[in-house]
Amino acid sequence: MAVYTETKTYHTRAHMGMIDVSEDFRTAVRHACQQTGIRSGIITGFTTGGVAGLTTLEFEPGMVHHDLKAAMDVFSPYTDETGRVIHYRHHDTWHDDNGSSHIKAALLSPFITIPFVEGEITLGPWQNLTLVECDTRDRVRDIVFQVMGE
Repeated sequence: MAVYTETKTYHTRAHMGMIDVSEDFRTAVRHACQQTGIRSGIITGFTTGGVAGLTTLEFEPGMVHHDLKAAMDVFSPYTDETGRVIHYRHHDTWHDDNGSSHIKAALLSPFITIPFVEGEITLGPWQNLTLVECDTRDRVRDIVFQVMGE
């Protein structure tokens, strides 16, 4: 079984900023197939950093600019009704303000795995692979793409 790895860097936006990375997954599979001769297998994307995640969703404005953030804020709000940052015990350890970010990232996942067949990832027509920044500040994130197959 062949293994191929590549990394790509992204500049993310704070508070649930999202980037459609579907084409980057396709490109990594294409590169792996060209360089190793594999045709079918799996690709895993892993984002380095404790407060970002990867998921699938329909990458449309309502979901990207409102709905997912609103849903995640139910479980882990950043501010209260008055606009004050909510205290999480995580803040006591690191003297920062991103306790809610860690909870959001934990509800997502730092990785996602997708099968590919004959060099094509098997996404549905409304399914986009999405990098989600959960931190309270803009960040620079890497995704490590690892392709395995035969």
